[in-house]
Amino acid sequence: MNTVAANRSRSAPLILCISLALRWALILRGGQYYFSDEGRYETSRAFVDFLLSGDSSSAFAELFTAPEHLGFKLLGVIPAFFEHVTRESLVLPTLFFSVFSVLNLFLIYKISQQTGATQQQSFFALVFAASSMSLLYFSRHLVPYDPAMTFGLLAILIAVSKTPSRATSLLCGASAFLCFITYNGYWALAGLGMLVNILQNKRNGSGLIRRAWLTAAGFALPAILLFLLAALAGTNLLAEYGSFSSTVSQGSFEEGWSLPFEYFWHAEHGAFILLILLAGYAIVKGVVEQKPDVTLWLTCLIAIYLCLAIPATALQAFVVYGRLARQMMPFFILLAAGGLAQLKQDFSFGDKLTKGVLVALVIQAAWNYQKPFSLTYPRDFAEKAQAMYPDFHFSEKRLIFGAPTLCQNNGYIAEYIKRFEVPPGPDPAIEGEVLLSALHPDNFLPYQYEGYTPQERTTLRDMQIEMRLYRAAESFMNDANPVWKIMRSCVVREE
Repeated sequence: MNTVAANRSRSAPLILCISLALRWALILRGGQYYFSDEGRYETSRAFVDFLLSGDSSSAFAELFTAPEHLGFKLLGVIPAFFEHVTRESLVLPTLFFSVFSVLNLFLIYKISQQTGATQQQSFFALVFAASSMSLLYFSRHLVPYDPAMTFGLLAILIAVSKTPSRATSLLCGASAFLCFITYNGYWALAGLGMLVNILQNKRNGSGLIRRAWLTAAGFALPAILLFLLAALAGTNLLAEYGSFSSTVSQGSFEEGWSLPFEYFWHAEHGAFILLILLAGYAIVKGVVEQKPDVTLWLTCLIAIYLCLAIPATALQAFVVYGRLARQMMPFFILLAAGGLAQLKQDFSFGDKLTKGVLVALVIQAAWNYQKPFSLTYPRDFAEKAQAMYPDFHFSEKRLIFGAPTLCQNNGYIAEYIKRFEVPPGPDPAIEGEVLLSALHPDNFLPYQYEGYTPQERTTLRDMQIEMRLYRAAESFMNDANPVWKIMRSCVVREE
């Protein structure tokens, strides 16, 4: 290994450490339990509570009550146990799950190496991955997308092993199973890992069939065990998964073919254009020079895209969200890294061009990253308001979907301090002093690709919703004012 390659190899751990530090800094700025799906972590907490109290039957019954994304709930048992040892905190479990986000960057780097890329090309892949907004911002939330992607990428890493064997096929299938069971929405990534394993290094028909059986066995054996455990707990897992898949309908089926690209543009901005251009160059050169890694990543990218677009647009089986589209990002990155390495090699000014691309990427990433770091969330806004104004009280139930957009307590009025299922209508004018305000996190464009229709996104962008705390004017607080008369309390008792 020459000096430059050795330096790049040593830089990889530094980039991963910086990436982890950024994620932890993001987590410490709040945002946990913003999405209702994050409440699934409560199952992990309940499981540990039952288990530590000696009620194992209730613990396992709790797991299978709503069995979707079961692997995430099982992983959540680890931080939930440590919460018992230390104290209850949403930060601790989020710090734990953020490690998977960084593991995804590492796995992209290792996959690049495993498929014959130079140290330089693999380094480019790591830099692209570490600069990706779509691989970053979910790390502040308690959601299963990053751990599921970890198992999916691990399945692909095993599949491209230089020394395939029966054991690697079984492990690939098992890792694909973990990907699917951790987040059911990543079924395409799980299936892709298995297909890559079956079709890689094919020599003859019998070898292909053997790998197919072994890979399927690696997936099926833990699946059968899980189905049996669920049956013992009184749950038909297959029926539950079928029922759950039909609920992925909030949003627009028709934009399933276009949403991934629109989402990536609003998440990555100029970085996505760079990825497309570099990936395009890699594809052109790869077709001419018949490079197997380019063919592999292009096939993976197209396969994931078709698994999103066809069920949504043609079959109207489920809506495509940003969290589903991000399965494509690792393959954009692997292609783009190859394209940049090829550019450096093909042109006399390749060194300067490469440095320019990397500098542009880092600048764009820095601009992208400041957006999520500047967000304030309803839960954190309410806590800050109560800390600054002790006479103001606000119940957590006022954060949920069905809560009113306006509520009052002790002469204070809270507006838009909640999560929306659809964009809210305009509130009546409030007479009083604005004590505290912050842009609502739904103004963060990537969030608008998690169940909103195109029309709803337009409404959100026009409204530019702000969370506000008012001190109401005396003249406003009387029963002759119809707005005040019907305004609900910020404190939830019996309603």
